Amino acid sequence: MTAAVDLQSDAVFAGIKDRVAENEAKAKAINAVFLYKITSGGKVAKEWVLDLKNAKVYEGPVQGGGKADTTMTIADGDMIELALGKLQPQTAFMKGKLKIAGNIMLAQKLAPLLKTEAKL
Repeated sequence: MTAAVDLQSDAVFAGIKDRVAENEAKAKAINAVFLYKITSGGKVAKEWVLDLKNAKVYEGPVQGGGKADTTMTIADGDMIELALGKLQPQTAFMKGKLKIAGNIMLAQKLAPLLKTEAKL
């Protein structure tokens, strides 16, 4: 896995980072750590962490020796579709496009942070 890879979904996470920074209290209310494994060509190309206990969003593995409450694995293109609202999370999960490990119920709390108005 290399951090030098640029993925389309990087823009989605940049947007999430901005929304978390704009409303830290709302982010901290979710009180969970999410690990996204973004795949390209069937292999994990990049990991992003949404540490909503501390209102931080960053690239790489979970910091501070902790672990994610929920880990989600999704292809780069599918992450874009999800953020644009063209792919519903439940549909992605049912079709196997979104794999979730850990606390699946926490994943449902993320919807407001994932939505983007940006043109990706």
